[in-house]
Amino acid sequence: MTRHTQGPDVGSQPLPDQSKRGFMKVAAAAGAMAALGRNSLAWAANKDTIRIGYISPKTGPFSPFAEADDFILAQVRKSLSDGLTIGGRTYAVEILARDDQSNPDRQSNLAAELINKDNVDLMLAQVAIGPNASQQCELNGVPCISTVGPWQAWLFPLKGDPSKGFKNVFHFFWGLEDIVAVYQDIWKDVPTNKVVGSLFTNDVPGNSMGDAKMGMPAAFAAAGYKIVDIGRFPVGADDFSTFIQAFKKENVEIVTGLFNPPEWASFVKQSAQMGFKPKVATIAKALLFPGAVEALGPSANGMSTEIWWTPAYPFKSSLTGLTARQLADSYEAATKRTWTQPIGVVHALFEAGIQALKDSGNPKDPTKVADATRAMKLDTIIGRLDFTASGIKNVSKIRIVGGQWRVENGKTDIYITNNATAPEIPVQRKFEIL
Repeated sequence: MTRHTQGPDVGSQPLPDQSKRGFMKVAAAAGAMAALGRNSLAWAANKDTIRIGYISPKTGPFSPFAEADDFILAQVRKSLSDGLTIGGRTYAVEILARDDQSNPDRQSNLAAELINKDNVDLMLAQVAIGPNASQQCELNGVPCISTVGPWQAWLFPLKGDPSKGFKNVFHFFWGLEDIVAVYQDIWKDVPTNKVVGSLFTNDVPGNSMGDAKMGMPAAFAAAGYKIVDIGRFPVGADDFSTFIQAFKKENVEIVTGLFNPPEWASFVKQSAQMGFKPKVATIAKALLFPGAVEALGPSANGMSTEIWWTPAYPFKSSLTGLTARQLADSYEAATKRTWTQPIGVVHALFEAGIQALKDSGNPKDPTKVADATRAMKLDTIIGRLDFTASGIKNVSKIRIVGGQWRVENGKTDIYITNNATAPEIPVQRKFEIL
């Protein structure tokens, strides 16, 4: 190998101070150029890709709400496989799904990571355990849409004002006033003594819904029902004998409240053992999921709950064009599982998110995405979402009706029995006492 030896061999001799300074400047400039090149490539890739963060309780006690996540995400990703064309520009769409493990602190940490590390353009979240993801988004200026939690349990922990709202975060679901109306619609024609036994979990949703002054018991009392409420029970409780004794003593004929499925199973079992037989049991959350209801066996027959969504809803998806029935059928065919109510609501969450991005005109401008959400009126698989008409800033309320579980010929199904709160959703059967 020929080596040119004209002049000093700078590879083997120390550089003079002036040469050192020049070399360092060149090296620094070269490093800066390289870094700029890398960052430019990353920026170029990022500006052509919309990143959506999605947080839900895939594991932990709230996992039934996210049971259909994999199916829904597969559908949404397929519908977006060709990208989104917004303002004459086509963007790839990346969905970053995260499991908060039913832990509010983890939800907060995941939201912060998606915002600060992954640079998401939009956050979507289930917030049954609390609005921590929304809080992070409001603080950091990232648009967020959430669901699966009464609007009161979302807005008030964020210290929000229904007349003022927020800059960046939005929520759709029913409110306590809606579920009260549904339960009263169920009970209105049932011959009872109007004595209600009230039980709620000692957590964010339970304390919100069960509040003696602002929650469901207060509304029922104002409607003429006598309320028997001896306090909250801890999440995971398996002994309800004290509550049952109090209900028997007060001749309770209607039982209501908020339970996780295992807790309700324990209550039902102990009620049978103690000879407590109410005429009506209208329970939130525990009776949403077919698997949990089927586990109750024949005792589930006649139990009632609010309905957020069923295959009988007369609506279709703005993303896929599927009707409610077609969505449920495709879920059952793909998973070999029975449909669940959160399928429709979580699907609608992605409908709302995608529509907000489309309507923004610029999905990379968080203010425009937030403004598009604020003005949104969208027909979805669960019915119309309208963030302008609820009377609560940043909130769209969803339709809910009353339903009853029937166990017939070994098959468990829920039927819409009461629809005064949403007449456009047809009744399927008449309500019957337990």
